[in-house]
Amino acid sequence: MAAAPHLNSDALREILECPICMESFTEEHLRPKLLHCGHTICKQCLEKLLANSINGIRCPFCSKITRITSLAQLTDNLTVLKIIDTTGLGEVVGLLMCKVCGRRLPRHFCKSCSLVLCEPCKETSHMPQGHRVIAIKEAAEERRREFGTRLARLRELMGDLQKRKAALEGVSRDLQSRYKAVLQDYSKEERKIQEELARSRKFFTTSLSEVEKVNSQVMEEQAYLLNLAEVQIMSRCDYFLAKIKQGDIALLEEAADEEEPELTNSLPRELTLQEVELLKVSHVGPLQIGQVVKKPRTVNVEESLIETAASSSASFREPDFVQEEASCTPNSSPAKPRMPEAATSIQQCYFIKKMGSKGSLPGMFNLPVSLHVTLQGEVLVADRGNFRIQVFTRKGFLKEIRRSPSGIDSFVLSFLGADLPNLTPLSVTMNCHGLIGVTDSYDNSVKVYTMDGHCVACHRSQLSKPWGIAALPSGQFVVTDVEGGKLWCFTVDRGMGVVKYSCLCSAVRPKFVTCDAEGTIYFTQGLGLNLENRQYEHHLEGGFSIGSVGPDGQLGRQISHFFSENEDFRCIAGMCVDSRGDLIVADSSRKEILHFPKGGGYNILIREGLTCPVGIAITPKGQLLVLDCWDHCIKIYSYHLRRYSTP
Repeated sequence: MAAAPHLNSDALREILECPICMESFTEEHLRPKLLHCGHTICKQCLEKLLANSINGIRCPFCSKITRITSLAQLTDNLTVLKIIDTTGLGEVVGLLMCKVCGRRLPRHFCKSCSLVLCEPCKETSHMPQGHRVIAIKEAAEERRREFGTRLARLRELMGDLQKRKAALEGVSRDLQSRYKAVLQDYSKEERKIQEELARSRKFFTTSLSEVEKVNSQVMEEQAYLLNLAEVQIMSRCDYFLAKIKQGDIALLEEAADEEEPELTNSLPRELTLQEVELLKVSHVGPLQIGQVVKKPRTVNVEESLIETAASSSASFREPDFVQEEASCTPNSSPAKPRMPEAATSIQQCYFIKKMGSKGSLPGMFNLPVSLHVTLQGEVLVADRGNFRIQVFTRKGFLKEIRRSPSGIDSFVLSFLGADLPNLTPLSVTMNCHGLIGVTDSYDNSVKVYTMDGHCVACHRSQLSKPWGIAALPSGQFVVTDVEGGKLWCFTVDRGMGVVKYSCLCSAVRPKFVTCDAEGTIYFTQGLGLNLENRQYEHHLEGGFSIGSVGPDGQLGRQISHFFSENEDFRCIAGMCVDSRGDLIVADSSRKEILHFPKGGGYNILIREGLTCPVGIAITPKGQLLVLDCWDHCIKIYSYHLRRYSTP
């Protein structure tokens, strides 16, 4: 049986039932007629009232007299007739009528037949047969209690699953700490070998210096003797030049048998030096500091987090695994890069200004929930409280996109007392073709608009609760189905609407989604709650872990609940990717903006000045826009890639 839309049955009864005979209005015998006082009564009841009066009809509700002589003088209630004549609402009203006669609004529920009944059908058809008939409100309360019991069991099961996940996270953290300890032990042994090599090099260079010193002394002595002989030879040359210049008689008077001294006899014929060479110490095979030894270990994942962590720590601290107990030193190399405490405690982005305030005028917001920046710098905001999409340029407000109620929506909104808009945006994006994608919670659909506000596509098939939407570089839209547990990929044509759609992957309550320039899709998983959300606004529920998937459906990088030893996600309510591929996350419960570089690690960009961040985006000029839901505005911060390199 098709589920009827949620309408106020009491208000519907006041409009579509005669208040005297309690029969539903028709276009013939029970035609609705308006008295001069404004009350509506069926034609059949008015005939009886007119027959019993002389001067006219006295209204049984306000006692005002409508002075007429025939019913032809009374006008019809055209509003009620229009509602009855409308095909779409007629189907809706038909679903709300008694399932036996189809003419009256039901007031009872038969548990034996599972049918809603009016009073006459109850008395004539079901009570004589001994069926159990109760009031509709009582039956609805029983059904709600039954669903509440099922919901409690599911929540209990979810609690058990979360405990198992917490235990698994504890084991994962313990494994990471063990990896770090083993790597620290390796680094310690490596440093010992490096120290031994340093001492060996020092001894080797000292010995080589001593040999160089001895050889230098020998060479300096030989150079001294050579210089001395050179001086003596130069002196004898000068002597003989003087003799040559003497006169003939003086030259001949001197004795000619003078002996020539041996000037080079004192020079050594051989030098005694020390020659050096390297004597290599060979090793068999490559030099190894240590090896990884694997041992089996069994972990009971059903234990609590504390018990699991304690048992795993006891299991890893075995005395025969390593000879020396691991200790953290400043020079050790951790297995996972982590930002220092000083870096995480500094405000990394600087506030510039805020845009907008609470209200319904253009440029004002009322509980905005989603934000998107185009390549041209245009800003799109899903203004949920005002039931519209607002578009801004660098100069300010440009236009708004909304669907004004028309046709049957006008009658439902005007005469049933309901204030239900037909566009309740949850998320907004724009693809490379200039098409604006919106997820609409009013009818759980995906709508695609042009920049002029013309709707070119509306898709509901196989969607339970579409929430997040993002545009791929190819122009396709990716939509998350939070209740269906799937990510869908849509191909939209401006003239034909949705031409192709397919399931990209399955996930656990995927909600918010974004993608990078390469087409990698990031989506939130699980159910994270904002503890300050006292009004239980469902659009402020986020995720507590992040998954990724490629355009081909292959799962990729995952960021778990505990993304660091002392840090965890609490309520992810928005994501975006910068031009370098780094992921930026808005956590509405932490009231912080987190930065996850592509190479690993994390950083806190903004930790003050936010009340409930639900959307983030980066402009082409490098500014970070943060959509603050409870502050009803966009806050603009500085953002530069060079400041956030991973250490």
